[in-house]
Amino acid sequence: MWPFRKPVDLSAALVRPSQLADVTAVSHLLNAASRRFAAASGSELYPAVEEGRAVVIQLEREVLAAAVLSRPIHQVAWLRALAVSERLQPREAVARVAPALEQIARQQAITHLYYAGDDQSDQWLRPLLEQAGYYHQTDVVVYEKRDWEIPANGNRDVQVRPVQAVDLAEVLQLDMRCFEPQWVKDESILAPAIADGSFFVVAELNGQLAGYSYATSHFGGRLVHLVRIAVDPDVRGRGIGVRLLAEFVAYAAEAGAGLLTLNTQAYNHHAQRLYRWFGFAPTGERQPVLCRWL
Repeated sequence: MWPFRKPVDLSAALVRPSQLADVTAVSHLLNAASRRFAAASGSELYPAVEEGRAVVIQLEREVLAAAVLSRPIHQVAWLRALAVSERLQPREAVARVAPALEQIARQQAITHLYYAGDDQSDQWLRPLLEQAGYYHQTDVVVYEKRDWEIPANGNRDVQVRPVQAVDLAEVLQLDMRCFEPQWVKDESILAPAIADGSFFVVAELNGQLAGYSYATSHFGGRLVHLVRIAVDPDVRGRGIGVRLLAEFVAYAAEAGAGLLTLNTQAYNHHAQRLYRWFGFAPTGERQPVLCRWL
């Protein structure tokens, strides 16, 4: 806190796009500010600051607030970080950075901005974004499973194998066909996931890539999280998703994981029926997703 400092007069502050020289100051703010939201690691945030996909509020030489966007995919970007110094009122800071961030987005032909935060740790931010024109679009819901039962193994004509580095281009193309733009994962996410090699498999039908799935391991392997399961829309309904989900549960059993988790959109009822059939149950956790049309 800043008990002996007068409130900052924002009329004297500069709101501007970020630049390379801001990386250290933005990094410090994201680590130290009590009002901060960060949904990405430094490997994503720092390039965004360097490339001007962020805005800062600067007073003299001090950065007092910062907001960062993801790389756009099909005219869609996500708010990946926002931090406000204790010297500023969060309401005033967000009211200043939100229009500047939208200006940057429009310059990059972005038409939709999205935000997904934790209702507990980030509850300070949601009402401020709603005042800035964001609206609640959906929730991400959480499912979990505490056994290794597999009700069916899916299509046995499907060949499932570990992913290889050379599969990246096809996986990226498949992901774009499978999901709405705001849910597509780009190379910055999928390339490291492929390189990680813990659980990333592809499904092939008649020699063609038909789906893929990958998971991450946590707490020494005691928890495995299904990050993605994707099936080409042209071959859905042929047991490929069941096969991929069965492979994931089998992997968790072999690893000795005691808890299996996954997330999906509240409106994706088809996927939720599959997960419930496999023994996954909703935890009650919900992550609100907000959208801003530009």
